[in-house]
Amino acid sequence: YALVAQRYLHDTGTTPAELAAIAVAHRRHAARHPKAHKRTPITVDDVLASKPIASPLRLLDCCLISDGGAAVVVSSRAAARDTRVTAIEILGAGQGHTHEHIVAAPSLTDFGCKRSAATAFARAGITAADIDVAEIYDSFTITLAVELESIGFFERGEAGHAAAHGALDVGGRLPCNTHGGLLSYGHSGTAGGMFHAVEAVHQLRGRAAARQVADARLAFVHGDGGILSAHCSLVLGVA
Repeated sequence: YALVAQRYLHDTGTTPAELAAIAVAHRRHAARHPKAHKRTPITVDDVLASKPIASPLRLLDCCLISDGGAAVVVSSRAAARDTRVTAIEILGAGQGHTHEHIVAAPSLTDFGCKRSAATAFARAGITAADIDVAEIYDSFTITLAVELESIGFFERGEAGHAAAHGALDVGGRLPCNTHGGLLSYGHSGTAGGMFHAVEAVHQLRGRAAARQVADARLAFVHGDGGILSAHCSLVLGVA
């Protein structure tokens, strides 16, 4: 991931401070979630002053290691008709796989999330601009930056600057990882990605309390494995 970050900063002119803004935005979200692992506010300066892990990534650029779990119930449309809560429908899904190890990646700037998201959007009959809230795998700040841009939510090199100006906040251009993501809510192995799906359902049901995105009707959920290797995307909507 540090290799990807080095190339990204070189190519786009993005600064470590702009990547740090992503971590700060996630912590703001986590502060509104009573179950979040880390809720104490942080600043860009805090991120830049945290322990170096692998240049240019520092401790607060990296996901947590947390205990915890998550679960979802997936059923047929018919089975959902008599449930007590609002049914959330899978409108589109897609996958994109390009490599296993980073040394075999065809690119350090373009990844399979572009294909997986495009497939999900096409199957749902929408575009990235239609999404109300996004829950995207954020193992590191660089992970989210490159995925936001590859998926089509922001132009190349724009994600960090946009985060610094509130674009990822509730009420922003694209509320993103409204539970705090892996960076601040928690990362419990495989469950880390499932937390994003759970948060999307809470948002679409209007049950996200202080972090609720107003009138959320369409949510985008994305997970990946390996080193930006295997990508899966979902478009969820209120049935």
